[in-house]
Amino acid sequence: MHTMGSLARVSTGRLILTFTHVPGIHRCNNGTLMISRSDNDGITWEMPEVIDACPQWDCVNMGGLMTFPSDHVLLAHGRLQIDSRLPGDEPCTDWRLATKTSMDNGCTWCRSNSDIQLFPEWTELYGASNPHELTDGRHMLAVIGTSGRDAGWKAGVTFTSDHGSTFTRPNIVATHPRLGFGDMDIVRLMDGRFLAVARVFGRQNSVFAHSSNDGSTWSQLRPTNFAGANIKLHRLRSGAVLCAYRDEQGNRTGIACSVSDDSGDSWGRVGWLAAPSEAPSATTSFRSGYPNIVEVRPQQLGCVLHPAPDINGNIDLCWIDLADRT
Repeated sequence: MHTMGSLARVSTGRLILTFTHVPGIHRCNNGTLMISRSDNDGITWEMPEVIDACPQWDCVNMGGLMTFPSDHVLLAHGRLQIDSRLPGDEPCTDWRLATKTSMDNGCTWCRSNSDIQLFPEWTELYGASNPHELTDGRHMLAVIGTSGRDAGWKAGVTFTSDHGSTFTRPNIVATHPRLGFGDMDIVRLMDGRFLAVARVFGRQNSVFAHSSNDGSTWSQLRPTNFAGANIKLHRLRSGAVLCAYRDEQGNRTGIACSVSDDSGDSWGRVGWLAAPSEAPSATTSFRSGYPNIVEVRPQQLGCVLHPAPDINGNIDLCWIDLADRT
């Protein structure tokens, strides 16, 4: 299986893709994090190479690829130990978050930096659009985390002044005594504000908030009209915002997208990026997800995602060409 891709376009125009490879059709703490590159806008890709592997661990993107100035690329990656017998959305008994750094647009990488822990337990630099440069030169990144094992999920933002060598304590965007929030992405709007959209666990409608001061404070949470997970935001040429997500409201094996023309206050459903699977339920326990979108050239977007397993239980990453006609 090939799952959970992260996509970035570096200053040379090259596309970089990292993803998890799992031998067979069952995850059992044996995932390897791979990297591949494309120099022709995603038409063909180099043979993948291993970028992180550890026996008895699942090696995955936990934030994925992030581009900074001066050909600096950061890879936020994690190692998980999964026990499928546990309840909850993240049945993990142990986890690690670290980063690798490249100073040559992803051609070569240093060793992993020290473990990063911004919450009491789980920490993930989730935002698929990370990072965002601010007016004072700092960068803002979305981050999610927990206060216990798969409990007390919160979503917020963290800041770095040194291209990801250190991170600040999170500014919380979404928290509630009974609800859990995750999978939050952020995007800068045409008017300079930031929009954040977060998943609400339990198949409830996703929520959104705005910041008019570069993430220092955020507005009160308001519900969208869709229930999404693995959220990815992308600002289109017109200023409208596209949100791609796994559809938690209906069939959890489909990846949908909605567009907002009013900075997130309302959303219109566009359709499916990956239609719900028609495979028997026994082969669809691994849900679809992790859409990631970059602009490959003017008016042309590239999207990578993984659909639900096919009838044989296999999963392969999908590449989708999208036209920005706004």
